[in-house]
Amino acid sequence: MAAYASITDLITRRDKRTVGELAFDTDEPPTDAELLASTNLSAILEDASGQVEAAMLCGKRYLPADLAALTGNSQAFLKKVVCTIAMADLFERRPGYHIEQAQAYAAQAKGYLEDLRTGKNLFNMSDNSAANAAIASTEGPTVVEYTELNLLPNQMMRHFPNWDTRLPTDRS
Repeated sequence: MAAYASITDLITRRDKRTVGELAFDTDEPPTDAELLASTNLSAILEDASGQVEAAMLCGKRYLPADLAALTGNSQAFLKKVVCTIAMADLFERRPGYHIEQAQAYAAQAKGYLEDLRTGKNLFNMSDNSAANAAIASTEGPTVVEYTELNLLPNQMMRHFPNWDTRLPTDRS
């Protein structure tokens, strides 16, 4: 799956010069075309998107299809989250470079990921949209439904335990 934010989103939301310095291993500042064609930036954005998905699946609120279907302000916020995580990863590429900025991005990225891991509703989606997809259902048949199934143990009572000893007693 593609990243939730593109290189254009990253250089629109963050300082293009800083992104270029962090993403390239040369002393010359990259051109816009070099930035847009950068495999380093593509990989960083895919990694950031993967971190968002991993945290989101731990939180059990969203599914990847939910994030792909976002529109409007929620989609813009998702791009901001991915770009923030990508910037934190870019600063990890250059340890010791702008330490205060690196720490600020790392703290903000950690906060976003923690919110997703704990299941907070960051993207304004309703809870009925697949938010409870990973929660198992504990409902089953009632006693009346179970006895009307005409199962093999009901037909061969001498060979199986009585049906009332097999069904939980707290259901009615």
